[in-house]
Amino acid sequence: MRIALILAALAAVAALVLPAHAQNARSWVASSGNDLNPCTRTQPCASFSRALSQTNAGGEINCVDQSDYALGANIAIVKSITIDCESVQARFGLASAGIQAIIVEASASDVVTLRGLDIDGNNLSGIGIMFASGGALHIEKCVIRNFDTTSFNGAGIADSLLIGSTSELFVSDTLVTNNGTGTPGAGILVNPFVTSTVKVSLNRVEARGNFFGIKADATQVSGGVIQMTIRDSVSSGNTSNGIVATGNASGPAIVMMIDRSTSSHNAAGFGVIADGPKTTIRLGGSSIAGNINGVGVSNGGVLQSYGTNQINGNSNDGIAALTPIGLH
Repeated sequence: MRIALILAALAAVAALVLPAHAQNARSWVASSGNDLNPCTRTQPCASFSRALSQTNAGGEINCVDQSDYALGANIAIVKSITIDCESVQARFGLASAGIQAIIVEASASDVVTLRGLDIDGNNLSGIGIMFASGGALHIEKCVIRNFDTTSFNGAGIADSLLIGSTSELFVSDTLVTNNGTGTPGAGILVNPFVTSTVKVSLNRVEARGNFFGIKADATQVSGGVIQMTIRDSVSSGNTSNGIVATGNASGPAIVMMIDRSTSSHNAAGFGVIADGPKTTIRLGGSSIAGNINGVGVSNGGVLQSYGTNQINGNSNDGIAALTPIGLH
């Protein structure tokens, strides 16, 4: 039922934004723009939705200046595109409730890049960026916040693959904060709905003040694998676990590497926990401090340590849960 509702929402939004006669290799939006314009530099448009319809696949959308380029609407991205507003940190703020702010539902060979966006759910929408299908999604130098309603429990970024057998998600230099109100809500949530190989790389990411900070959930489908790397990142001040990977005997295997990262001062649960018989987390050069429980395993999960971590100052450090492995 939940998948059917998501698919219906995706189809409805996509129908509104599919391009009729895309023409620009590069399109522009501006605070003074008009959606009757062709979205050129001299005649910019006002919203990302209009710019997407006027931009060829593989093209780019840039922002002239700071503004709210959502105009209250959700957008669907169905082709290779780059939205780059790094120089002005463009805002995408929703004015009405919806399931997701930005939906990526592209083909298996498409690559989408989102850079320099401030995406604000205004406590009205469930998911900031939903990756439903596509070859690769790059999220760079973005802020994603306030997706904390009970709609799908909220998530800043949800890698919820609905179509396809492989996908890659890359997130770097990005803050996700105040997202999620309960399970499975999270700052970053990886929960594929089809049997697939999902690859996720998080680099210099901060997950702060969410329900879960970073969560890999392998309970929605049978088979497949979730391969995840978290490096130079921080998960702190979240309501529940800082970093969690959870699965079951029939779901995808989860293989997670946490390198030079911190999970600290999360209000409940664990700094890092590996849950489920097909879940393996490897931990190196990282700091786990100030949590109720530092590290832990449950239901056959494996948490391996290279012996280079700092796990101290938690109410229960949980060192016994670690399986030592050597450096290679």
